[in-house]
Formats: sequence, C-alpha cells, structure tokens
Amino acid sequence: MSGYLSAIGQGLVFFPLAALLLTLPYIAWNYRRYGSVLSLRILIVYSFILYLICAYCLVIFPLPSGAEAAALSGHRMQMVPFSFLADFAKEARGAGSFPAAVRAVVGSSAFLVTGFNLLLTLPFGVYLRYYFGCGARRTLLLAFLLSLFFELTQLSGLYGIYPGSYRLFDVDDLIVNTAGSMLGYALEPLAARLLPTRAQIDRASMARSRHVSLLRRFVALGYDGVVWLALGVAVSVLLRLAGPLPEPLRQLGAAVDGFWPGGLGALGWTAYLSVCPMLLGGQTVGHRLTRLRIVEPDGRPPVWYQYPLRYGSLMLVLGGVPRLAALSLDALGALPGLPALAPALLQLALMGLWMLALLFEVLRMAMREPLFYERFSHTRLVTTIRPPRDPDSFYVPEGREDSETFATTGHR
Repeated sequence: MSGYLSAIGQGLVFFPLAALLLTLPYIAWNYRRYGSVLSLRILIVYSFILYLICAYCLVIFPLPSGAEAAALSGHRMQMVPFSFLADFAKEARGAGSFPAAVRAVVGSSAFLVTGFNLLLTLPFGVYLRYYFGCGARRTLLLAFLLSLFFELTQLSGLYGIYPGSYRLFDVDDLIVNTAGSMLGYALEPLAARLLPTRAQIDRASMARSRHVSLLRRFVALGYDGVVWLALGVAVSVLLRLAGPLPEPLRQLGAAVDGFWPGGLGALGWTAYLSVCPMLLGGQTVGHRLTRLRIVEPDGRPPVWYQYPLRYGSLMLVLGGVPRLAALSLDALGALPGLPALAPALLQLALMGLWMLALLFEVLRMAMREPLFYERFSHTRLVTTIRPPRDPDSFYVPEGREDSETFATTGHR
C-alpha cells in the first residue's frame, strides 16, 4: 500500500507542471469552440488529466535501484490468460472450509493485485462515457489500447531506459485493466446522477459566450501579440537587408521615441490592430481564433476609420496620457519658486486618477457596459458563435460561425 501511495504522490507532483503547460492552450481552445471557459468543465478535464498521470505513475513506479537495473536482462512476459484464477484456486484448496477459502483468496496477493488492476482503469471508462460520449465499442478499444500502453511500457524497460523489463508483461493485467474500464462504463449512470450532462455543460458554455469577458479579450490579444511579434521580426530582418533608413524616416522615429519611449512599437501595434479588421471583415487574427468580431452597436460592420479610432484611442490612454503627464510635470518642475515635492506629489495624484479611471473601465466591463474606446469609436465586440437551432445541440460547425454574426447579444 505504501508503494501505491508513493506513486500517487509522484503523480501529484507532476500534475502542476502538466497543468501549467496545458492551461493556456486549453483556455484558447475553449474560447475557439465554445466562446467561454466553464469552471465545471475545467474541473472535469483537469481531474481526468490528474487521473491519467497518477495511473501512469502507478505503472512505472517504483523504479529499480542502480544495482537492480544493472542486473536486468531480457523482457519477461506471462502469456497464459486467466492464470490468476489458478492462483485463486490454489489459495482456496489449501484453506479447507468454504469460509476459510474465501478469506484465503481475498487476503492473497493475487486477489489484491487483480483488484488493484481492476480499479486502476475503472475511472477511465467513467470519463469516456460521461464526458467524451464514447459508446461501448469505442470504450472497449480505448481501454484495451491504454492497458496495452501500460504493459508495453513495462515490457520495454521504460522505453529502453533499462536493459530489461523491471516489471512483468502480464496478459492477465491487460484483460483485467480492460475489464476495469468496461466496469466503469457500466457504472457511469450512477456517477452521472451527481453531475449535469455533457450537453448541459456545453449549452451553459454557449450561453456564457454571449458576454465577451475580459479573459476572452486577453486571449485574443495574446494571439495577436504572437502574430505581431512574428511580423516585427520579419520587418526587422527586411529592414536590415535593405540597408539604413532614409534620414527623414530616421529622424521621425527618433522624435516619436523621444516623446514616447516605445512609441514606434505602439504605433505599429495600433496599425496592425486597425488594418487586420479592414482585411478580415471586422476581425483580427486573435478575434477570428476566439470567434469575436467588431461591429457597430446596431450590429452593422464599422466603417474603415472606426478601427484606428478604436485602437488609437486605447493606445493613447494607456501610454500617451501618462507620457504627456510626465512631460507636463517636468516642465512644471522647471518653474522657479515651486516647492521641490510639488511635481512628485502632483504626478502621484495624476497617476492615481489614471489608475482609478482604468479600474472604473474594468467595472464597466463587469457591468457589460461599453468601454471608453468603444464609445469613442462607436464599436463593440460580439461573439460569432450562433445559438443552436436544435435545443439539444450545442456546437456550431467549424467554418459556419462567420456566416451570420451573433450581433443581437454580446458586450454592449
């Protein structure tokens, strides 16, 4: 038992790393397919990942010591099906009476190992039927493949790391593990009574997608940031190959950066966010991947100039206003007779007001009110995921979401 607990502990150690690697892609995939991230779905999927990690650790741990590994040679296999039944019979024959025989079988190592192998894959069948909607035949196939993967891992000496198998490839384990998954498949209706159905989870996700959340905006912005970074690298390489910039362009760039450090990057970022919707029908690359679109408040496509108004005002408030305040305070500090602390205190007050205004915008977003740059440009973001026509369906097929913008709802 201590060995099992130790292996599960190893799985709990590896799980945070797996979660860290999977979280961002999984969140992005949820926004692409459903338009929202539902906490219950996250709990179910991550518990399934944790289960698989712990099951794998139970298969490979404990690892052999150095001396044990050096002594390994060959790959051992037990290919006689249902040999565990012979072990049960052997234990029962030596016990005498029927009650004693039952106690002997239940207390034997063969029974405990068989029971563990049955329980090891039982959750697999429950997950496959409940969340992934697998039928009996598909569950049987996937359960067999998982069990075969576990046995081949042992047979190969952990994929050739060890010169021989430090655990026995046992066809009985393959049979019992597969049977455990099918037992979980049969018991799934009992577990499903405690949770909503998969269709209900998906419909809840679709309903939440009508509100464009702050996280969804950030995910879309992250996609666009990757595209913009790739474009920036490509442009830098081309400029180096083309030679030095003309003197007027160089002076203009120096003037922009002198007024606003990083201002050239902000201008390029604004240009990217403004030009993409002109070319992609109201969407940036990030919007398309998260199924969002920029429209006017009545749902009509914006006019081309509304895109630079939208993102130009955003960049100006986020970076330009603090820079203008800093320049004004520098000029104020140069005035004679002014107390030394006055510019610093005034700058602190202005930055506090600026941060308070940004916080107010976040609160407006939580209240589903338009943000300042949306009001200024007369635009808003809506989801392109349409409500299902069939109340029992939940998914809009890929490629169909852009045929009709879901403009009657969304962030207004």
